[in-house]
Amino acid sequence: MKSVAGKGTQGMMPMVDKSMYRVGDGTASIPSTKVNRVQVTGTVMDSNNEPLVGATVYEKNTATGVITDVNGWFKIAVPEKARLVVNYIGYKETEVEIKNGVFAYTIQLPEDNQTLKDVVVVGYGSQKKINLSGAVDQVNADDLSKRPISDVSKGLQGMIPNLNIDFTSGEPGKAATVNIRGEASINGGSPLLLIDGVPSDMSEMNNLLPEDIESISVLKDAASAAIYGARAAFGVILITTKKGSGDRIKVSYNNHLTWKRPSQLTNKTSDPFIYLKMKNIAVLNTPWSSGHVTSDERLEWARQRSDDPDNTPSVRLDPLDNTQWDYMGNTDWTHAFLDRSMFSQSHSFSLSGATERTNFYVSAGYDSEDGVLSKLAQDSYDRYNTRVKVNYRPWQWLTVGNNSSLEVVKRNKPSYYNLSDLYDAEPWQMDVNTDGTWANTELGQALAQIVDGGKEKDEFDKFQTTFSAQMDLFKKAFILNSNFTVAKSWDKDEWYETPYKIGYGPEDIRTLGTSLAQIANENTLYTIFDLYGTFNKSFNKHYTNAILGFNQEYYRWDNITSQRYDLISSELPSIGLASGDQYVSAKYKDWAIRGLYFRANYIYDDKYIVEINGRYDGTSRFPKKKRFGFFPSASLGWRVDQEKFFQPLVKVINGLKLRASYGSLGNQQVSEYGYIPYLSSQTGSYIIDGKLQQTVTSPNIVSPNYTWEKVNTLNFGVDLSMFNNRLTTTFDIYRRDTKGMLTLGKDLPGVLGASEPMENAADMRTKGWELSIGYNGDFKLSGKPFSWHAKFVLSDNTSEITKFDNPNKNLSQYYVGMKLGEIWGLQSDGLFKSKEEIAQLDESQIIPWGALTIVEGWPKYKDLDGDHKITKGTTVDKPGDLSIIGNSSPRYRYGLNLGAEWNGWDVSCFVQGIGKRDYYPISYLYWSFFQQPYAGGQVHTFDYYRESAESSEEQAKDSKSWIAAGLANQNLNSKYPVLQCWLADKNLGSGIHAMGCAIPQTGYLLNGAYLRMKNITIGYTLPSALTQKIGISRLRVYVSGDNLFEFSELKKYFDPEAVTQNDSYGYVYPFNRQYTVGLNITF
Repeated sequence: MKSVAGKGTQGMMPMVDKSMYRVGDGTASIPSTKVNRVQVTGTVMDSNNEPLVGATVYEKNTATGVITDVNGWFKIAVPEKARLVVNYIGYKETEVEIKNGVFAYTIQLPEDNQTLKDVVVVGYGSQKKINLSGAVDQVNADDLSKRPISDVSKGLQGMIPNLNIDFTSGEPGKAATVNIRGEASINGGSPLLLIDGVPSDMSEMNNLLPEDIESISVLKDAASAAIYGARAAFGVILITTKKGSGDRIKVSYNNHLTWKRPSQLTNKTSDPFIYLKMKNIAVLNTPWSSGHVTSDERLEWARQRSDDPDNTPSVRLDPLDNTQWDYMGNTDWTHAFLDRSMFSQSHSFSLSGATERTNFYVSAGYDSEDGVLSKLAQDSYDRYNTRVKVNYRPWQWLTVGNNSSLEVVKRNKPSYYNLSDLYDAEPWQMDVNTDGTWANTELGQALAQIVDGGKEKDEFDKFQTTFSAQMDLFKKAFILNSNFTVAKSWDKDEWYETPYKIGYGPEDIRTLGTSLAQIANENTLYTIFDLYGTFNKSFNKHYTNAILGFNQEYYRWDNITSQRYDLISSELPSIGLASGDQYVSAKYKDWAIRGLYFRANYIYDDKYIVEINGRYDGTSRFPKKKRFGFFPSASLGWRVDQEKFFQPLVKVINGLKLRASYGSLGNQQVSEYGYIPYLSSQTGSYIIDGKLQQTVTSPNIVSPNYTWEKVNTLNFGVDLSMFNNRLTTTFDIYRRDTKGMLTLGKDLPGVLGASEPMENAADMRTKGWELSIGYNGDFKLSGKPFSWHAKFVLSDNTSEITKFDNPNKNLSQYYVGMKLGEIWGLQSDGLFKSKEEIAQLDESQIIPWGALTIVEGWPKYKDLDGDHKITKGTTVDKPGDLSIIGNSSPRYRYGLNLGAEWNGWDVSCFVQGIGKRDYYPISYLYWSFFQQPYAGGQVHTFDYYRESAESSEEQAKDSKSWIAAGLANQNLNSKYPVLQCWLADKNLGSGIHAMGCAIPQTGYLLNGAYLRMKNITIGYTLPSALTQKIGISRLRVYVSGDNLFEFSELKKYFDPEAVTQNDSYGYVYPFNRQYTVGLNITF
């Protein structure tokens, strides 16, 4: 005995033996007991009166049953007055009582939104989740609808294990960095994103209206993604938008209003005396103090501003030149200009419905966000969306449709948008003079540029339309689909700079800056054609499904940029109203893909699943003889819960499925013309005949070994459900081998005069695992149902180089055995305490610029090779005193989603984070004056080494704040070394090429792990008995908070997500805490 495939409304089906069933007109096996039986016939239909093939019809509480044929028809012999039970995956189980004299029935099954979640969208179709043999995960509209998101990628972060989403900035409209199961190539790359089957750029995750989404599927292994071939080497994300359904017109309106503020900014002193004296100490401890030391007279002014700010002027005339302004501010300008509240709003509207022949879905949306500089200048982001989706069935066998969308994205901001000027602004500087002109300081000039120095207006428009046709042949046993898509986008960027005025003195106002206008027009054309047929057949214990298709894509991009100097009028900045030098450039690129693909799926007795996928792909990005490749995959599934020996456990363990897959994919995400030697033209640097001449460079070298990178993936998985399907668990473990990664080939003789060509010369192996655990529970609270759910996801992966042409294992290149993200550095051993210690260990080879003096308080390192010197080796075998001290790759990504509903109330909580990551800081935001004397004042660096306390005479010159901060005291057990500028100067290089404290070292290596409260939402849905009186079927109001708090060592210095992009050093558009109120209405 075993359960019927599919789930009813109660979660578990009666224990019936499906092996006794026959398809269509066969009479089911009948027990030997003589009972008056009648022949009952009927047809099982869906809500659109379409026949349901393979629906189960059986006599209640017996093993007597049949399966509907291709017309949805059945015949069954049952006792008089029996009850028939009809079920089909995705529809509510229905019972029919056999009435006297009535032997023919038409049974219509209503859709079950809950069990529809068990149907997963996969490549060119959908499958029951229970029948999947590949690694596929899915998020439904319900999972996203409770949170107020305007960016789909933010809603997905932490929701699916090993769907790794990182944000490098909090700027509105900034696209996230996305990968599936880690980096698949040293050349980077992102997953293939398809929206309603159309390949899209990952930035479209930002531009898509979240309320339009029906479901999101993530194809992780090669078996599930192989059908997409050349585009799917890094995994696939499938987004399906909503379509019209039901028997009435449905109108929905959603909005949310949000107030935002930066989550974390650098903690700097606002005290001018502390800042300037620390800077003096730092530069006087170096040979390059000239031009950086603050005079005693200015220090006294700073002390007065610190001790008595209300009675000490911040702006005065310079005592040495009374025609010029002089400044002594006392403001943390970073917080003053970046720590400001911002407002955003989002509105969406949809209209949907269906008739017997037509279904439609129409939506529109508007999203607006203020930028962090919106209080100073125009800094805004606006997005407009509209979508029209219509399907029409003129005949039973033909359905035609169109899915069109238009999106408009506008970004307005100052043309000077360098936030580092505000991060590094010095507290003694001023923004404006007493006469209202911009101050003659770096801060004043930065603000003048932001406010008066010009604007940038970028508008991106995209129109996309898909025409589709579906032919249902042989009573839906064979379905032929054809889709043709045209996507056209325009990106117009208008950018201009205008002069601005700076007040040097009361009578000295100067005009600075450049005068120019620039327009860049970027256009893309993308066409996609798909033609594929799907065959379905069920008979006895066998189910087969097969897809065979053809795909062709063409993409073209062109750009024209025009620029001209010397605007005639700053009020009308345009190229047509400029008189200076003008420059025009044009660029163009295109590519094409053509492929044949197939999928064959076979299921025997609802136990054993076999699936084979393959694609023969060709791409224009490789030489003609190496353009095509075949990429196959295979997967197996075993539903152990359907075996007879497992039945004693089925009441506890409701489902147990084992999966295995192996497949190969090709990566064609390389440059469009990398296989072609080409000449480049540019303006030369020598003046001939009175002008610069056009020059042509020699062609690059192209290797004949230039073709596909191949990605082979082996995957094992298990799906488990327990306790009436309340507890669900999915676990996968995988190994991915990337073969033939394109990289520079072997070293060539220097006399050749050209760099090595790119060729398939490197391999990498990634190993990882992922876990998802979910639980759904319910009980009665005060006589009303209380439902709750929890889902926890955890994943990990590591990547190792398995082939690279670096036989000496030089540390400046990839090498065999290298783990991606390795941090080589020195092992800290405290600080030098005496001259004797300094004499015993030679650290002269790591002195920045070879000019600083090693004194007490200088960093001390472990002499790993025992030569009494601290040296940096160059190879793995001879590393000197270097060793692997950490790894910057994120490990153990996790997410926890909790939610509950009771009596109209709903509450949800989402926690996300990274369990292990190392980060070595290199910037002013961490090192302050240790970097250079041009910025600093971070409070955490007050804990620097001080050999002795200040004398009473020195302290008499100090401000009260200096004394209160303990900066006049001795500090021998400090965290930071003796205060020397350039000790952590990153300009000498990074990693092992750096010097001093810029070399990664254990003493200052930071734990980059974090836990963040991503979202808490509380909502209330008004009783329907009340809202229906005013024509509203559902009305929900809610409040929500995002990024409410976090736990991380990094938050002392910067937001823990701000260092995702290593070369940003924390200088990013601020991440935000958000507080939202919203409304959901359905009519």
